[in-house]
Amino acid sequence: MEIRQLEAFVRSARAGSFTAAATQLNLTQPAVSARVAALEKELGGALFERGGRRLRLTRLGQMFLPYAQRALTAVAAGREASQRHASGSLGRVAVAALDTLGTYMLPEVMERFRTEYPAVDFSIKLRLLPDILAMLHDGRATLGLMGAPLWDKTIHIRAHFQEPVRAVVAANHPLAGKQLSLVDIYEFTIYRITLSPRLTALVESMAEQARPGSGGAVVAIPAIMAAPLLLQGKGIAFLPQGFVQTYVDAGQLVFLQIDDLPILSHELLVVSLVERPLDPPNTAFVQMLRAQWRHILVN
Repeated sequence: MEIRQLEAFVRSARAGSFTAAATQLNLTQPAVSARVAALEKELGGALFERGGRRLRLTRLGQMFLPYAQRALTAVAAGREASQRHASGSLGRVAVAALDTLGTYMLPEVMERFRTEYPAVDFSIKLRLLPDILAMLHDGRATLGLMGAPLWDKTIHIRAHFQEPVRAVVAANHPLAGKQLSLVDIYEFTIYRITLSPRLTALVESMAEQARPGSGGAVVAIPAIMAAPLLLQGKGIAFLPQGFVQTYVDAGQLVFLQIDDLPILSHELLVVSLVERPLDPPNTAFVQMLRAQWRHILVN
């Protein structure tokens, strides 16, 4: 039994397809299928029910999956410990975060942490949710920063935040400073930005309503591009308040006052693996993150 076979199995189970697992592992789909087939031969039975649009675990696959996950976690932990020993590092904090969250929630906390723990290796990677979970499971990340809700028994929630989501435009936008209704914003481009599933669905529906105001198109952008585009003075975006507060304080962007817009909020989670207890450096970083954002901390 080989580590790469376990990786192929776990990634395929998590992604629901050999093709998606192959993309994550930088392999071809036949290579992933072959590794899973070799593992099935060694175990004496099929791990997946094949033939549907999405892979489904057999009873053997369901039974074996937690053992495979624990094996990969142990290997990753051993590799990390060996690397720390060889380099003389006193630890490692590796955060995988959604770009919407990482770009504004982490920089100040990182600087404080680096001041207090200068010998601890530190990294931040901006990723999508499936990649964040994959990085936690294979040891490339020690902490994840993502949106809620999340139902995964292998994940430990270390902090839960809730932040207002506001409609925001440039200070010179035609709607800036006006008392508005939702129909007023449909005359302008509404940038579609991925947040939590519920919020993303709401913004997508509004973006569809606003097609006439954007020339008939829906414009989807990563959150990290939102502020530069808004500053051009034409579009509207729905973003976590903290994401744009610096621009608002500087007078470059303003929040819209929309009377019939329901109160929107974005729930954020700091997570780690249940099977991998946090060491002192990672525990300290979580505590600093909770303290920095205590005004939006739920628990």
